[in-house]
Amino acid sequence: MADVRIARVLRSCSLLVALALGLALAWPAAADADGIEVSELRVRSPDPTEITFSARVAAPEGLQEAELVYRVLNPKEGDVGGSVVREDFAPGREFDVSVTLETRTSQRYIPIGSQFRYHWRLTGADGSSLVTDEESYLFLDGRYPWVSVQEGDVTVYYYGTAHDRSERVAQATRSAIEDTEELLQVKVPFPVRVMVWASEADGELAMRSRGLVFDELVRTGGQRVGSDLLFVFSATMDVVRHEAAHIVTSVAGDGPFTSIPSWLDEGTAVYMQNSQLNYDDAVAFAIAADRTIRLRNMEAPSNNPNEVNLFYGQSWSVVDYMLEEFGEQRFAELYRVIREGATTDSGLQQIYGVDQDGLYNLWRVAKGLEAIDYAPRVEATAAPVAEGTRAPLAIPTSIGSSGDSGDREEASPTTTPESAAPAAPAAGEPEPEAAAASEDGGGSNTMIAIVIGLVTLLLGGGLGGAAFYLARRPG
Repeated sequence: MADVRIARVLRSCSLLVALALGLALAWPAAADADGIEVSELRVRSPDPTEITFSARVAAPEGLQEAELVYRVLNPKEGDVGGSVVREDFAPGREFDVSVTLETRTSQRYIPIGSQFRYHWRLTGADGSSLVTDEESYLFLDGRYPWVSVQEGDVTVYYYGTAHDRSERVAQATRSAIEDTEELLQVKVPFPVRVMVWASEADGELAMRSRGLVFDELVRTGGQRVGSDLLFVFSATMDVVRHEAAHIVTSVAGDGPFTSIPSWLDEGTAVYMQNSQLNYDDAVAFAIAADRTIRLRNMEAPSNNPNEVNLFYGQSWSVVDYMLEEFGEQRFAELYRVIREGATTDSGLQQIYGVDQDGLYNLWRVAKGLEAIDYAPRVEATAAPVAEGTRAPLAIPTSIGSSGDSGDREEASPTTTPESAAPAAPAAGEPEPEAAAASEDGGGSNTMIAIVIGLVTLLLGGGLGGAAFYLARRPG
């Protein structure tokens, strides 16, 4: 009888233990209460040089690491991302976590108006972890109270009372984009943002520098600082139309591996202005003195402050000549073939039958100057070398020496690590590692073949003997 009662008690205890275990497994609130929790997500940018991300974190077992992971959106070249890490947490349960991202250094330039996506990765002292939902942030210059006005796919950000002027800027931007789209036979497939400062002095800290001397001597009316982002410091309609045209020229002519030369880019942008009077005198003087610039020397922007007006004016004059002499269709075709991979010279040869020197001479003759006899150019025929995908314009990803000891560089989804592209050996010389592999591999392969042959013979003999034995056994 006692044995029966003991058995019943044991069964009851077993049922209670099973019930308690089931409740514990099915009770998520208890597990959540002991995990990491985040609240009060904030972002602050007091000026164009830095952004501070912060959050309130509850970690009952302490906090080991907090990593801010971000992406700067770029609808044309692809997003560029990175992260900033903190690991200096004292023991505790509640933490005010903040990290600062420097945005204007020698290695990194993230312009005002950039759109961010970011989230936190948090690791507790006990190994627990939490990844927050992705948040959005528009990087604005915190020195000014920004408001916005919209015109179609164009949004203009400004401060102060210049609402009417900002509406005109939005209209001029949209009009210039549409006019340049028609000229180059393309469509800009993304919205455009325009940041308008009241003066160049107000926006000096935000602008992309072209060198101390250049910035001191040349007045900057506007800049294209991203595929979808413009700065305007002098809100005249010609400045706005010029910078808006650059949005379209990039879409029309810049491809994954090739880009339009600066003379074609700037010449088209000046052509889209309502007036080109600012450059007439510089071009006329250069023609009169036969001191024009060889077109091939204008493939990259000039950093000589004394050449700015001539650079822009001659670029416009050449573009104007191309359109007047050969028409808009061939002009748009030139942009297309460069975007698809042609170099400037090969693109010009395909569409116009001349290279840059030939086009320069055609323009010189049209302006009353003599053609120049340039030596024939020999194109390089070296074997191509694999290279990593290029980073988006104006937002470098290299941040290793920026001074932020907690920064980590992360490649964007479209970026290929440079280490994936081995250097090509010199012509006629074998790669040392490949030669070594060839020698060692030959000896190894011989030994492997011998071993395989012996194993095959042994297996064949063993199987043959077994078959003979089975065949001789009586049924």
